[in-house]
Amino acid sequence: MGQESGSRTPEGLDIALVHWAFPPTVGGVESYLWNCSRLLARHGHRVTVFTGTPDARTPPRDGIEVLRHPGLDLSRATGDGAERQALRDWFREELSGRGIRLVHGHNLHHFSSAPAEALLDLRDSMGLVLLHTYHSIWREPASVRLAKPCGRFDVHFAVSEFLRRACADVLGVRCANPMYLGIDTEPYLQVPELTDPSEGDEAVILLPARLIPDKGAEMAVKAMAKVIKQDLAVRPYLVLMDTPDSVDFHGEKVGFRDSVQEWAKFLPETDRVRFERAGVDGMAELYRRARVVVCPSLFAEPMGLAALEAMCSARPVIATDVGGLAEGIGEHGVSGFLVAPGDAESLADCLVQLLRSPDTAREVGIAARRRVREDFDLEHRCLPPLISAYAKALRSVPRRRWPWDRLTRAVVRRSASSPRAVPSPPPRPSVPSGS
Repeated sequence: MGQESGSRTPEGLDIALVHWAFPPTVGGVESYLWNCSRLLARHGHRVTVFTGTPDARTPPRDGIEVLRHPGLDLSRATGDGAERQALRDWFREELSGRGIRLVHGHNLHHFSSAPAEALLDLRDSMGLVLLHTYHSIWREPASVRLAKPCGRFDVHFAVSEFLRRACADVLGVRCANPMYLGIDTEPYLQVPELTDPSEGDEAVILLPARLIPDKGAEMAVKAMAKVIKQDLAVRPYLVLMDTPDSVDFHGEKVGFRDSVQEWAKFLPETDRVRFERAGVDGMAELYRRARVVVCPSLFAEPMGLAALEAMCSARPVIATDVGGLAEGIGEHGVSGFLVAPGDAESLADCLVQLLRSPDTAREVGIAARRRVREDFDLEHRCLPPLISAYAKALRSVPRRRWPWDRLTRAVVRRSASSPRAVPSPPPRPSVPSGS
């Protein structure tokens, strides 16, 4: 590929990542973008994250910049015409000042169409190449209508085969083969394999998901009612996440912890349910303390990064067979376990099996770690096809040059020693307010 504004070489791309939230907000997309931006920068690419999180952190690595705008802050965003205009002006100023053509949106088909519409308004005049990843899908007619602008982007990715089919069936969007997100395996590979417990040791059963109803906390508490009654050498405890900064787009967390605590009162021992907190870089320690990890989601998970993190930590995972979760778990009984959604009895049976047999738990954990290393390592397995897709998009999408593109490229070359300090090109003609 030739030397282009915003793309230099495939080994040194200028990339914009756009999403509603970013750490310290905790969520699957947020964790992925945190790790992806760090690994892209490690490989010589320069990343600018556009987000709405007011106090968003910048990953501790050169080559990454985080920019914030209220039009991407879901606590403030309105989605009206004025917001679309404000986002358009912001994107135009920040993208042109950095010579960025490659813009990768994440879940911009939810909540508000203003960011996607703003980028589409700028695509031709600024020569933008627009890519979009669908991390989830909502099937309500209003949500389908809201997703239409993203359907006009140049390239589309889905994070699992399950979601790839759903995008085609529900949105009419054709994605190529699944673009699995993967995880940064480095911190989880440092977690030691399971050892045999001593008589009376605590056995942590970790549910590493947001504390909302659809993640299956009620199913896990019901399973604990049976597990606690078994004659076990260890004392099992259910640990649930209650992190204040976790994503809660629909107010599902409100009052839910109180409900969980009410359910726990009916257990034979009410202290067997605990709550803990962890940020985006703190999960490895929780997996280290766990003997079993459960992901008992009740809805069709698009993929399930938490399950992959636990598997990479050599911990056996029991998940519900919904959505794309099974694509990560692999073969039932070998690299993990799958149960039907809502089937607390089967979940309890799997837990008892693993708690009674440390050898089985260790063997499944080792197989799970091997599976993640081979298929879901973000840096070595999932990032290379993404970077290749970036390079291909820059080559194949027609160039849409603005009149002073050559001047911008000349400024970028002269400013190579300080690529983030590129002066803005001359004022552009105003962009019409309509689409």
